[in-house]
Amino acid sequence: MTKHHPTLSAHRELHLIDIENELGTGCIHAADVARFREFYYVANNVPSDAHIVIGASSSQGLLEAGLGWPGARRVFRHGHDGADLALLEVAHSENVDSRFERVVFATGDHIFAEDIVRLRSLGVEVDVFARAVYLSHYLQETGAAIHTFSAADFCLAA
Repeated sequence: MTKHHPTLSAHRELHLIDIENELGTGCIHAADVARFREFYYVANNVPSDAHIVIGASSSQGLLEAGLGWPGARRVFRHGHDGADLALLEVAHSENVDSRFERVVFATGDHIFAEDIVRLRSLGVEVDVFARAVYLSHYLQETGAAIHTFSAADFCLAA
């Protein structure tokens, strides 16, 4: 069930992207991010006005993500689960439910399950887009629409 947002003039989307999880590595390169961006836009039918937020857990990853995905907002927190925690801060503190009708969590990490359930309970349409091998069973139990991809669909250059 999607709630109606009278203050929004169009169907707005937020995409919270854990780039390290989606690429399957913490060693991020701008060229890989750019390739993934093209894949992601097609696979998720991303509208041109979508708000894209990319999380990284290293300063190098943050730089490479910015070079590979120009125009995306980048968030950062250093260390283990840093990208997850930075993205969760956006989900918690930026009135997501009143600003967006749809949120896509591009990650397979279980840490996002509680927020997915919370947003769904507030009437937000929530999808998960994850590399199949990294998809947590907790995310599968949230009731969100789950979309997976495999190495056959997208893989890093050898």
